[in-house]
Amino acid sequence: MIQLFGELSNGWLNFLDLDDYLLLEEKHVEEAIERLRMLPENQFIAFLLGKRIHTKANVMEQKLLKKPNYYRNQLCDLLYDYHQTYFARELYRMEPWLIKSVYELKKAIEANPYEAMNSIHPRFKLDQKSIRFYKADTWIFTYEEIETLTIYPSSFIAPHLLVGLEVPTIIVYLHVPFPNQAENKQDIVPVDLLSVLAALGDKTRLQLLKQMSEHPFCTQQLSESTGLAKATISKHLKILEKANLITGERHGHFVFYKTNLPKLDQLKVDLNQFFDQPSLGQKEDT
Repeated sequence: MIQLFGELSNGWLNFLDLDDYLLLEEKHVEEAIERLRMLPENQFIAFLLGKRIHTKANVMEQKLLKKPNYYRNQLCDLLYDYHQTYFARELYRMEPWLIKSVYELKKAIEANPYEAMNSIHPRFKLDQKSIRFYKADTWIFTYEEIETLTIYPSSFIAPHLLVGLEVPTIIVYLHVPFPNQAENKQDIVPVDLLSVLAALGDKTRLQLLKQMSEHPFCTQQLSESTGLAKATISKHLKILEKANLITGERHGHFVFYKTNLPKLDQLKVDLNQFFDQPSLGQKEDT
């Protein structure tokens, strides 16, 4: 059931909006689950599917649309079971640190609002005219565009810069470290990041990527344009494909390769997150 509802709700990401969607002020998780159970069927479907509600429904979504009340109860029962079995214990352990972080941020804002807000995340910055989010793209919003800026504490988002950019309402998540976190996690280099950087660490492969970013090419064409043997080109293409830096599409006897530009954009994010990791949750020496 966890996998099922994960697929229906965009990998559970739609649940990040549940608090704002229901305007929750309940103190206990069980109360929030009951609020979800009481949602009208059309609102439940809209919340669960998010943007998918405006697209053609797949097989699983069609089943949901036919029996929304059944799936709503199934979801609420699942949330109850998960809360009682796992989350309640975790919340009991984490809640004091989350509450403490809220009071610390409020105190910091009272002392120096500008400095406090700029300490939330290395890639979230305020200046006198705007706020900026440095992700794969840089998002800039002037203060005239924003009505509310809400900070939510979170114990799991680091090193990601997790934000909600539904102007005029902006949400930013504040990473809350806690003593039981393993310190050596900051030294772990993601395997997929190493794979991509290793694939990029070659002059020929970089030239091929640039060439394929402009137009798809097959091995024969790349061999002719570079002067390298087809076997050499094939070897480089396999390395790039394994790192998901290129994609291939067969046409007859030929496979045409093109650069996976979204993967290159993601590389900027992955590098930022890796280098941000040591600084999140650590106070600067004064």
